[in-house]
Amino acid sequence: MKRVAVLIALSLAACAKPEPVIRYQTVEVRVPVSVPCDPDIGPEPSYVMTPEAVAAAPNIYVLTVMLLSERIQRIARDEVKTAALEGCRAVPPELPPRPG
Repeated sequence: MKRVAVLIALSLAACAKPEPVIRYQTVEVRVPVSVPCDPDIGPEPSYVMTPEAVAAAPNIYVLTVMLLSERIQRIARDEVKTAALEGCRAVPPELPPRPG
């Protein structure tokens, strides 16, 4: 009878839940957070091909020069926009480990 009581007590003790582990220190967890990319590329430039400038052009040569200069301006503006968008699409570098 004593053996049965001891076996029952041991079997009940084996079913007990383990004690939880309590940590008295701060654990840092790094989680990536998405940040909206809103690059500041500046205001839209004033282009040379305005209706007033076209009307004031004396000949086709001046119109052609104005057209080409505006094209160069637009290409440069497009390069700035493309570089800003590529910077937004780039994968951010890994965070360095914190000292301590």
